[in-house]
Amino acid sequence: MWKKIAVSVGVLVVLCVGGAFAYLKVKTGTPPHIDASKRELWQSEGYNYILEMDDKNVIVYNFTKDSLLPFAYGQIEKDGVIYVEKFHGNPLLNTTLWKRAPLGHFQNGILTEETGAVKQYKKIDELPKVKINAFTKDPVQNFETLWQIFDERFSLFELAHVDWKKVYEEYRPKVTQQTTEEELRLLFKEMIGKLNDGHTMILSGTTITPSREEGEREKIYNENEETMRKNILGYLGGPLQKRLNDQLQYGKTKDGIGYIDMNGFGEFDMKKIDKALADAAKELAGNRGIVIDLRFNGGGSDAFAVAFANRFADKKKLAFSKQARSGGYEQFFAPTPIYIKPQGESIPADKIVVMTSEVTASAAEIATMSLKEIDRVTVIGETTRGIHSDVLMNILPNEWIVMLSAEQYKAADGNVYERVGLKPDEEVLIRNEDIQAGKDPVLARAVELLKK
Repeated sequence: MWKKIAVSVGVLVVLCVGGAFAYLKVKTGTPPHIDASKRELWQSEGYNYILEMDDKNVIVYNFTKDSLLPFAYGQIEKDGVIYVEKFHGNPLLNTTLWKRAPLGHFQNGILTEETGAVKQYKKIDELPKVKINAFTKDPVQNFETLWQIFDERFSLFELAHVDWKKVYEEYRPKVTQQTTEEELRLLFKEMIGKLNDGHTMILSGTTITPSREEGEREKIYNENEETMRKNILGYLGGPLQKRLNDQLQYGKTKDGIGYIDMNGFGEFDMKKIDKALADAAKELAGNRGIVIDLRFNGGGSDAFAVAFANRFADKKKLAFSKQARSGGYEQFFAPTPIYIKPQGESIPADKIVVMTSEVTASAAEIATMSLKEIDRVTVIGETTRGIHSDVLMNILPNEWIVMLSAEQYKAADGNVYERVGLKPDEEVLIRNEDIQAGKDPVLARAVELLKK
């Protein structure tokens, strides 16, 4: 469920400086009261969360073998759904990016997410006794905690071709009690840069330190997005209907073909999602062909992505599976299967063309995986970015936030496309000269395929 945060951070232009930052500090998370008479402790398997809760409030802790720190605060509703309200201390997340979001339905140690994925928790009697259990700026403690988080939970070392223990040997001698915050951040930047992972980054105050650099094809889309969107309008028969803060836009081409511009999956409220998708289904009813544009979609919520694919599904089918580490770097729990199935008002079409690009990432790739399993779907455009894992979020002793990939996703064919990306059925590139000429050869090809 944390995908949305990584995507939002990745495209955020930070404006919080000077007095604005001081204002943001007021908006940080604080721990709720836990009723001692109703207090329970639950430790996750395969992830590094501990839940401290009563019948109303929840504190989410991060833990490693040597550290335990409160990370997020929330509530548990009467229906058993846990909602995360705030993160400890971080102004960027709490004020700029975050809104109340469901962690999942919790009952007797089983946390069920909205996609149907299940996480197991075991009941414990007390919080672990560890070396690091308080917030501190101590550079050595922060280095050790960051290294352990990745050592225990990062799921893609083999794909990254990185020996994490050698990283420790290289960088640990560089950290002393005299290491400044900026020196430490730059060391961390080098360390996570070796992983080159799209879901790995560090938030230090309002500074974002990513692991992965932007690709060349991403730059073309990101630098020309406004012009490209204007060019799309030239193929449409009228203005687009907009829902969910413009994340969902739909209408028809001049040829009467349905067009859905799915800009993002950054919404957690399933009631709002269902209502918006029902509106789209009503407006697009009767279309024999539909274009789904995921080219500008950087991701969001897997639950939203699967719910979107469900509107086109005609039967229950495996969409993908995911698994977390159970021990060593290459030890994983059995995969958890995720299915698509007909749900809600369907958006019927004899044929569907999905358009992708290198910007298509994260939950947008989950939507692509899911839609590819529908027989009527053809994917055209470019290979997607290749970042699939949910984001495991952690807090360091100095209150910096660390995000990393802690799962392996497998497509329905059993293959892992992390870093590789999902190849289209037909590659169609859009070039700078096309953009400047007001053309969109990808959309033109989609219309051509559907007119046939």
